[in-house]
Amino acid sequence: MIKQIRITKVVTSNFIMDFIAKIQNVFGTNILTYENMINKGTDEIREQLKNDNIEMEWYRYQITQLTNGAIVILFYGDKK
Repeated sequence: MIKQIRITKVVTSNFIMDFIAKIQNVFGTNILTYENMINKGTDEIREQLKNDNIEMEWYRYQITQLTNGAIVILFYGDKK
C-alpha cells in the first residue's frame, strides 16, 4: 500500500486582484492578498483530503511564489 501522499496546487489571482495588490503594495498591505491565496490553496488541499477520507501521520507544506499573481503549494507526507 502506498503510504506517501503528494498534492500540488497552483493558485492564481485575477486581473482585479492583481490591480488591488499593486495599490495595497503602495500602502504596505499587499501581504493580505498573498495570505488569501495561501489560505485558498491550503483549504482546497484539506477539502481534498477530507473528501478522500485520508488521515495523515505527518505532513508539510512548501509554498513558492511563481509570479506576483501566482503561488504553488506542495503538500506532502505519510498516511496513517
